[in-house]
Amino acid sequence: MATLTNTELLASLTGLRSPAAPSEEPGLRFAFYGRMSTSVFQDVQTSHAWQRAVPDELIDGVGSVVAEFFDVGVSRRWSWQDRPEAAALLAAAADPGRDFDAVVVGEYERAFHGDQFREVVSGLNALGVAVWLPEAGGPVELGSPVHEALMVLLGAQAQREVARARQRVLAAMRSQTRVQGRFLGGRPPYGYRLVDGGRHPNPVHGRWGRRVRVLAPDPVTAPWVRWMFAERARGRTVASLARELNDRGVVCPSGADRERNTHRSGERWIVRTVAMILENPRYTGRQVWNRSSTTGHGAGGRTGGRGSGALRYNPVSEWEVSERIAHEPLVDDERFVAVQGMRVAKPAKDGEVRRYLLAGLVVCGLCGRRMDGHWVHGRAGYRCRHGFTSVKRRSDGVPRNLYVREDHLLEALPRLLERPAGPVDQAMRKDLVDQVRKQGLQIQYDGQRVEIRSGPAMAKTVKASRCPVQSTLALDWCDGVKTAEI
Repeated sequence: MATLTNTELLASLTGLRSPAAPSEEPGLRFAFYGRMSTSVFQDVQTSHAWQRAVPDELIDGVGSVVAEFFDVGVSRRWSWQDRPEAAALLAAAADPGRDFDAVVVGEYERAFHGDQFREVVSGLNALGVAVWLPEAGGPVELGSPVHEALMVLLGAQAQREVARARQRVLAAMRSQTRVQGRFLGGRPPYGYRLVDGGRHPNPVHGRWGRRVRVLAPDPVTAPWVRWMFAERARGRTVASLARELNDRGVVCPSGADRERNTHRSGERWIVRTVAMILENPRYTGRQVWNRSSTTGHGAGGRTGGRGSGALRYNPVSEWEVSERIAHEPLVDDERFVAVQGMRVAKPAKDGEVRRYLLAGLVVCGLCGRRMDGHWVHGRAGYRCRHGFTSVKRRSDGVPRNLYVREDHLLEALPRLLERPAGPVDQAMRKDLVDQVRKQGLQIQYDGQRVEIRSGPAMAKTVKASRCPVQSTLALDWCDGVKTAEI
């Protein structure tokens, strides 16, 4: 049985003859470029089809598409060199034996961001390749005042579209977290698992059979989260909790969920992992969103997808917390609050308790590491070994150990924070240290100078209106400890 094409079938219904065969004259040869951000929330075939439809109409009678370059799962913010298909198109255009004469773009907003358009078009034109845009009705001429104005308008429109979409999405996510306590995706916290939470609250999605997911205690890992909070509330150090968890063979978060943590070893607990669990308010039963974020595309993050830049922890003021209990808590509010900010003073071998007022606030100005508390000659100090430990050899070229006394840093704090000059008693010292902690500041020391700067969860500079500080302060008394042996 013969099978008709769509054209032949429609012609038989309308009584029209089949259209004549297209001319053999190929005309201009075009390379098509399109892009879509994700393959999870979009259908590749559908997106490709509608992006091809407009260019096909634009070049009808002029030529045909002989090559396609379609990026999937990349952001418009990525440069063309960072997009696999766009980079392949540029490489093909630079080849003298290329099989296309011009490039036709499906949609301006899909292909370009910021100043990318001028850079790409000028580069392709230099290779003898024209760029056709549906919005321009044909090839773009960078020297044309009309096209220049059009490009400015399209660029502003693209920026406005991105800004409006971001604002709407973020506002909706804040509302869903605060009012509904909805789980918005990501890895469930250690101690929880995802379970069915009923029909989707959106009526249309509900009719399609979509369900929401909620957090529920995991029978294997939840007891260990309760144990960590209980032991910490008794006064144990975070390091001792991590050691005992490793000694007992308790699986760590990345080991408990290998599918979502392929970038980690999943072998052992570390102190930071325990500390982050103890600081997570989701264990009180509240839903929390926007504790961390990734910005842009670059080193330090995921290799692909949206927001692949380095992870940044947001200040508490930017968190969104649900107004009601959204899932079963693993710790009550009273114990959670008691655990926050606890610093257990560990007794030394002689039984004396050594306290470091600036613990966690002093950063090495040479390597950027947080300096460790170190007790020398009966007084508190801080040192940095630049990553060197007793179990591995010191690398060549690594600076010598850096050391600074705590009392010297405390003497410098009033001038750094622009406090009135005068004697600094114990109460004033505590007040100064509290100010540094509350404002998210860090004390940076490089062996010669000490300065105060904003912490990693804040902006790179401190506004004078919020925190008037002296940027740097020379320490004449640091010359003797610059190369001190630790």
